[in-house]
Amino acid sequence: MKRGRPPVIDPVQTEQPRKFTREYKDYTGHRSVWTYDLDKNPYGPIMVEEFYPKGSTVDPDPTDESIPKTKRKYVNPVNNKLVAYTRAKELGLID
Repeated sequence: MKRGRPPVIDPVQTEQPRKFTREYKDYTGHRSVWTYDLDKNPYGPIMVEEFYPKGSTVDPDPTDESIPKTKRKYVNPVNNKLVAYTRAKELGLID
């Protein structure tokens, strides 16, 4: 026979959803959406999406000419995502 108190099984804890999202908002207008799939990764999120307000210094407009070329973001035409200067140069998006 085992020693100690028997474990208490909480029915609420066993009925957790396997896929869910959590949204975090900041007072500056920053918003991030965390997507969890406990079947794929039981330890953390599988995807995190960041959304910044228009004109933010963290995510500046990629067409702004006042930003140096190495600090700008470039749009990858294959998947329409922003890539950094070095990756854009590897893909042949810039000279």
